[in-house]
Amino acid sequence: MFVGMGYREWTTDRLEQELIADEADRSRLAGKDLAILEELDSRQVATADGCRSLSEWTASRLDVSSETAKSLVRTMRRTIDRPELREGLTSGQVSFDRIEALSRIPDQVGRLEHLDIAGIRYQAALRARISTTTEARTAADRYLILQPSLDESWWKLWGGLDGYSGAIVDKALTEAADQLPTFPDGSHGTASWRKATALTALCITDHPPPAQITVFVDADHAAPTSGEAGVVLQTGPRIGRDTLEAILCDGITEITVNSENGIPMSYGRHTRTIPPALRRAIIHRDGNRCAIDGCNSRNRLQVHHITPWSEGGPTESDNLITVCWYHHHIVIHQHGYKLYHHPKHGRIRFKQPQRAPPAN
Repeated sequence: MFVGMGYREWTTDRLEQELIADEADRSRLAGKDLAILEELDSRQVATADGCRSLSEWTASRLDVSSETAKSLVRTMRRTIDRPELREGLTSGQVSFDRIEALSRIPDQVGRLEHLDIAGIRYQAALRARISTTTEARTAADRYLILQPSLDESWWKLWGGLDGYSGAIVDKALTEAADQLPTFPDGSHGTASWRKATALTALCITDHPPPAQITVFVDADHAAPTSGEAGVVLQTGPRIGRDTLEAILCDGITEITVNSENGIPMSYGRHTRTIPPALRRAIIHRDGNRCAIDGCNSRNRLQVHHITPWSEGGPTESDNLITVCWYHHHIVIHQHGYKLYHHPKHGRIRFKQPQRAPPAN
């Protein structure tokens, strides 16, 4: 319908005015929707159609998200006795988002045109009353759920926090995410990825206890795939080659290899890949900081095999280097960057990963 309308020929001012006019139309329609929803609510249409709530009914009938449906229903109910807000919508003079924000404020405060939407929501938050009972309930209702996938190769996290705890967690993750360095190519990942990575980083101490890790290798699956299949941890999670290399870099490992009939072929002895004394010596040699060129981090230092242990790299000082947790697990093991000594000055830098594109 809108193809070929010649928007490229329009002036910027005309395009802006067209957007404003469209938003006014949406506001008028939203005002009409609120009136219709109010009538449907009085008829208890949701219950009659087997829905748990009017929000659920609205989401299914309008094919919108539950968030959008809840916003419509909440605004409808908050403005039943606020004709000035309904009038602002139906006249097209005020956007739905502004009316929704204003409806959170029980007092008659006008349209607060000197504030943007975020400012109105802040004013609503200032006026919200939280009783001691509500406060105690929100504190008691804090919860966190970590749900692994069937093969435990992916974890989903969700939960809820009271306002104070949520602000603390958000501030800590935001600050930790802001401190993550960029990748060697200059990119830095999305904001949500950086927060997830920051959460993992915050859970790792500078002196983690040695991990007792048992790795089971099924030769029938591992051999033809170069270790991309057939490798699992004792607790069940499937892991790939990169994760296995990260485990073997710094921890106590025990490897059991099974033949194709399931019979153990060999039983590896407990071996600390990097003894504590050697680890301390390597970190001291590298100045008690990450040895990557340009990184001065002294937190969560780990020791990495330049030539991977799984590829025959020895656990000797010439093949070991100090790296921070971020460069070790994120840049090297997860994103596949390789280390090299720059030919001119000998400092440690990264080589771009050369990985085959995923199969279609």
